[in-house]
Amino acid sequence: MWRQRLILILALAAAVEIVALGIRGLLEDALITPLLYLIWGAIRIVESIPQGVIWITFVLAASVVALVSIWSARREEVRRNIDDIPRGRVYEWLRLALLAQQHDYSRWRMAQRLMLLLAETIAARERIDLRVARQRIASDTLDAPQHVVAFLRTGLDSYRPRQRTLLSHGELSPLDVDLEQVVDAVEHLVRNN
Repeated sequence: MWRQRLILILALAAAVEIVALGIRGLLEDALITPLLYLIWGAIRIVESIPQGVIWITFVLAASVVALVSIWSARREEVRRNIDDIPRGRVYEWLRLALLAQQHDYSRWRMAQRLMLLLAETIAARERIDLRVARQRIASDTLDAPQHVVAFLRTGLDSYRPRQRTLLSHGELSPLDVDLEQVVDAVEHLVRNN
């Protein structure tokens, strides 16, 4: 058994060696020689450039690298300083408002958070269960514009990404409202109810 394996391995090694010898000349003619000519030509071109130009290019490149390094270090320092600041509710609301201007998911999170804030306020003010306050928001009994109620109701559902194709931009969603109007309406509801 082991003799058959040894013979098979030796036969494969011999076949590989024969193929390698045949390819060697082909590789030399097709790859190695043109590559060496390319390197030789590049060296000749670089040697023909005056040394002063090469040094100026080197100093400019080093200056650019140094400036980029200093600039990114300052950005990292500012980022570290921002990360060291204790974060509270105001920071989280600000972050969510900034993200909501860019992404549908963040708009849905904003709808969810505003709906929860309104439900907690209604539940605390009227001394009812939070579940009942959420049902009140879902049942359209709020004194607010219809698009605001639809936006808040979207926060009750789970997030569903829009189905977009190449030719259509997708249909309008309750999330496609002006966030400033929604926040004003929720603020009015929280203060006046």
